[in-house]
Amino acid sequence: MIVSAWRCFLYFYGLVFDSLSGCDRSDQLSASHINRTEYMGSWHFLAAAAEPGTRALDIFRVMDNGRFMVRGSTDVEKLEFRASIRVKDGSCVPRTWIYLLTENSTELRTEGHPDRLTELFSCHCPDCVILKETDETTSRLLLYSRSPRLDEDCMDKFKHKSTCEGYKDVLQLPQTLEQCPQEE
Repeated sequence: MIVSAWRCFLYFYGLVFDSLSGCDRSDQLSASHINRTEYMGSWHFLAAAAEPGTRALDIFRVMDNGRFMVRGSTDVEKLEFRASIRVKDGSCVPRTWIYLLTENSTELRTEGHPDRLTELFSCHCPDCVILKETDETTSRLLLYSRSPRLDEDCMDKFKHKSTCEGYKDVLQLPQTLEQCPQEE
């Protein structure tokens, strides 16, 4: 009886705490039901967030800016990403990877990285999307936008989402250098 009462208390406490914290838990998008053409085209990588004390953001610390081209594939279950990354030393680094879309799944898988799980979240800012990447050693949120610049309010909303997910380290790309030419 005491165990049941305790479980009930914890359940209701969780509901109340979530509603008071202002954390939106209903913003996850289903990868298998997204409008793929809506996500095609050019995107800018603006910020990332991770748990404090981890190395999940290290890969982004050398970046000044990043622009990505999302393309469909002849295989409808794949999305191809081509990145043009400007490193702080001025060089451009191209990258390519493929996300696999699985029917009736809420997440994306990265081709060649079967342990990496990517979830999509809507964002309160227009033309933005948040990706949550997790694998055995990494967990982080990534903010992408159609525009290379966001209002401070939008960045604040990303930081709030990060805090709700337990990520307190937020890294904004400086974007002080010219963007690399976009690979078509």
